[in-house]
Amino acid sequence: MNERKPDRVGQVFAALGKSVCYVALFLGMQVAVMLPLIISAVTGIVSGDVDAAYEILNADAMLYTMISGLLTIAVVLVFYLIRRKKLSEALWLRPVPAPALFTGAAVAPGLYLVIAVALALLPEAWQESYGEASAGLGSGTFVALIAVVVVAPVLEEFIFRGLVLNRLSRVMPGWLAVVLSAAVFGACHGHPVWFCYAFALGAVFGFIVLRTGSIVPSILAHMVFNGIGQIFSAVPETEEGTELLIAMGVLLAVAVIAPILNRKGIAALFHPAPKGEGGDEPSAGANTYDYDPWDR
Repeated sequence: MNERKPDRVGQVFAALGKSVCYVALFLGMQVAVMLPLIISAVTGIVSGDVDAAYEILNADAMLYTMISGLLTIAVVLVFYLIRRKKLSEALWLRPVPAPALFTGAAVAPGLYLVIAVALALLPEAWQESYGEASAGLGSGTFVALIAVVVVAPVLEEFIFRGLVLNRLSRVMPGWLAVVLSAAVFGACHGHPVWFCYAFALGAVFGFIVLRTGSIVPSILAHMVFNGIGQIFSAVPETEEGTELLIAMGVLLAVAVIAPILNRKGIAALFHPAPKGEGGDEPSAGANTYDYDPWDR
């Protein structure tokens, strides 16, 4: 039984090394593209014009974020196409049946509602810090909408679920691969509050990906979650808070109705069909960990 241990250890370190490279690509591309913006902001701070530096970051951050995201997606796709690797295997970019496809999108409103309530219960100082950190995300511009609702979900699911989780799940139990990939996903968001809810989202998305064998459901879920955030950022703030209460009421209704409409797909996540009998999970093989504690 000990004969496989050295090989397994090597596989784990190889998967971890590849995961580090994928995350480095993700972060490095962002820094490289946003370098002119960072220099302009730093120059403003050094000259004493902090307000101008803040305005520069808020005005152009989403444009640079969208550009860096598109470039990173292009690099990943070109890399695997040049290597003639199937994207269905390299990124788990696989088609799935309709019930499985919309599982993530069905639970996303509920996730957003839970996180919104949790944020509202945070100390006021934390809320202010989080509000300042996320100020540029809700600018309401077309560029911000595309960057947050389309580009960011595709890019982050490619990197953190399609590449990192994909590689880790081949050499370790599914639950551990999900926890590690979710932790890295949270850490890359920087702010402590972002880390907490990004970790929670990463864990849910990772679970869905491993159960369906595809990142397509998690991409849709991510898009819906971010899209709800953009809608709420457009809700006017008034002293009465009527508009916000109405928006929360609508979100609550959607959060209840959507899972009911897709109850079969959600139920299948917890009672998947056996491998080889039409289930949505990737078939077992050389690139799959021998034992997954989520298996029945």
